[in-house]
Amino acid sequence: MPRLLSRRAFLLTGAALGGTALVAAVGGVGYLASVDVDGLDGYVDGDRAVLNAFLTIHEDGRVVVNVPRTEMGQGIHTGLAMVVAEELDIPFDDRISVEFPVEPLPAYASWFNVLQQRPEEASGPVVWVGRRVLGLLGFIATGASASTMALWYPMRVAGAAARQMLLAAGAARLGVPVNQLTTADGFVRHEASGQSLSYGELAREASVLPPPNDPPLKPASDWRLIGRSQPRVDLPAKIRGEPVFGMDVVQPGLLYASIRHAPVFGAQVARVVNEAEVRTVAGVRDVAIIDGRQVAVVAESWWRAEQAAQRLDIEWAQTDGDGINSAEMSVRLQAALGSDAPYENINDGDVEASIANSSMSVIEKTYEVPFLTHACMEPMNATVIVREDGTAEAWVPSQSPLGVRTGVQRGTEWGSVEPTSITCNITMNGGAFGRRGDLDVAAQAAFLATRHRGRPVKLIWSREEDVGRGLYRSHAAARLRAVLGPDGLPSAYDALVAAQSVIESVAGRNLPFNPGPNGDRLTVEGVDKLHYAIPNRRIRSQHVASHVPIGLWRSNGFSFNTFFTESFIDECALAAGRDPLDYRRALLRNSPRHLTVLNRVAEMAGWGSAMAPGRGRGRGIAIEECYRSVVAQVAEVTVGEDGVVTVDRVFCAIDVGMVINPDAVIAQMEGGIAFGVTAALMSSITLESGAVVESNFHDFPMLRLANAPEIEVTIIDSGLPPGGAGEPGIVPIAGAIANAIQAATGRRIRSLPLTTTETIAERRTRTVLPTSAV
Repeated sequence: MPRLLSRRAFLLTGAALGGTALVAAVGGVGYLASVDVDGLDGYVDGDRAVLNAFLTIHEDGRVVVNVPRTEMGQGIHTGLAMVVAEELDIPFDDRISVEFPVEPLPAYASWFNVLQQRPEEASGPVVWVGRRVLGLLGFIATGASASTMALWYPMRVAGAAARQMLLAAGAARLGVPVNQLTTADGFVRHEASGQSLSYGELAREASVLPPPNDPPLKPASDWRLIGRSQPRVDLPAKIRGEPVFGMDVVQPGLLYASIRHAPVFGAQVARVVNEAEVRTVAGVRDVAIIDGRQVAVVAESWWRAEQAAQRLDIEWAQTDGDGINSAEMSVRLQAALGSDAPYENINDGDVEASIANSSMSVIEKTYEVPFLTHACMEPMNATVIVREDGTAEAWVPSQSPLGVRTGVQRGTEWGSVEPTSITCNITMNGGAFGRRGDLDVAAQAAFLATRHRGRPVKLIWSREEDVGRGLYRSHAAARLRAVLGPDGLPSAYDALVAAQSVIESVAGRNLPFNPGPNGDRLTVEGVDKLHYAIPNRRIRSQHVASHVPIGLWRSNGFSFNTFFTESFIDECALAAGRDPLDYRRALLRNSPRHLTVLNRVAEMAGWGSAMAPGRGRGRGIAIEECYRSVVAQVAEVTVGEDGVVTVDRVFCAIDVGMVINPDAVIAQMEGGIAFGVTAALMSSITLESGAVVESNFHDFPMLRLANAPEIEVTIIDSGLPPGGAGEPGIVPIAGAIANAIQAATGRRIRSLPLTTTETIAERRTRTVLPTSAV
């Protein structure tokens, strides 16, 4: 089970697979066999013909592609629409549009996130049952950089099947054999007679034909779209300001809500001292306590709701978290690194014997990172209506329709309402990074909607609530040890990571069961370094509980573990007196894919050549395998005399397997690097008296364009199936920057953000003062 729960699925999937035997026993295998995971029967609806679950064609030739994954700026709607267009044999132009389907069909289920088998390779009884159980639950989620890996093949099949159906309809209309027909640019053509029929003319007839079971797919040699950069389908509308984000939702009779959470996580509302006074504020319609934990103000506009919420005088009950600060949390992490019984994730060889019996050098280092928030540009929001007839509808910028549905069910339950049906509309969203997979905002909005039946309620968290009262990436620490052999390379590698379990935290908020913290793969991803040739390897983890709610965060454990491990590899190289690049080359002697990527990024950066004149300049390198992709980066930094670090240039080489839209992959690397530089140099969530200190972008700043590094990206085509691109760009950058600072100053920084200061006030200066090596 830990392996099944190791990815960023919404985690309800654990229950689904855990209950597979029960489902089969109670419902019968025959019932599971009836659950359609392959698509949807075609039908005609007005001027549109639905050919399958992924594809609709209008009479005027417009094509609508259903992409059941959230567009968060990553370009997934464009890439997957390209796949359909390629197989359907249509031009990629403004006749193509993309929608997020409302109905949670089994064909849309995110079973790849759980079963970890590519659709084109999936087979066997476990996959068969798992797909049907997850399809039955309507488990649809966007995360783990899995959208392309999970859907590129099913959507190719959908496009190819529709093309075969259109050919069959054309053959019937023209009275000729199918094998005499061809397709091109949205037409079925009969070359012998010169006749042609548009897809729009044939779609109604095609939709009622049985879909082929195994439609032929285009060979790669015939591809005209896949592998060639295409303009994003959502760009023209965004330029015109047309897309509807969650914040843009407007419904008749709309009410607005602002919310206040306890400063110390977990505290209950003791009382609202001035509730009667706040209710008299102009425009205020309601003051409500939600689940005993939050207080919301409902008004005719959000500004009025927020202004009234600022006047709330709330007494909060005491909690065990009162008085806890960041220093104490750090002490807990360090203590956990001395645990007598950590969970053993991997044990290959005999690490203890290697360390105990070695006459060689043993390197041991400790690293640490703080809590981080997601800081999405669009704050948390949800709009929900509970109608008088019992139906409910939600508009949410979510990563999971199932999360929205479950959230609405929970919120209406708090309001003693049982909805007869729930419709989930997934809007565009302004950044997610894992934050929008939780059900909290939808539940809060749904509860408020039960108090105002028949009127939609839009709940918007303020930026301060989002930064200071939201969900966080876990703080973490690691103790890494290595025995260096006569050649300076590790003969044994021992890693212990201390962190709060994200699986336990997410499950505790969202699920009726909790798998516990042990075996949480997200805690140790990026630590194993299996691509490095090390004969003895042990990976362990220790859960460190806290009152801080943590959640899925862009690249999860990779975001800190690759910083730990790639910093450590550099430290081993320096101890061995070897160049960091050559040291990694030696460790990758059995991993040609990784070595190719490493060599390419070194070539891009001119590794070993003299840097531009100037004091305090250095290069650092790092590499990681994540989300079935391999990515390596070189960072060039300048450390000023005042200790301020500037990242001047970042070179990035990535092998993401087969690339559908190269421009989108490059954009994801550039965006991920900017996100990662922000986290490495500028970001930290700190606690005082149990509460988060940071509140907005003045004390949790973002990288600005004026300070952004120059970025150069190269894509390497390994010929493998597609890997993930949404998160790999973030993963190596902190390690590369830390290694560059070491090269520039002789100082090794082993904690994030990369600063030598310790107090909160000093931390915000974000400086690294050059000193002698430590």
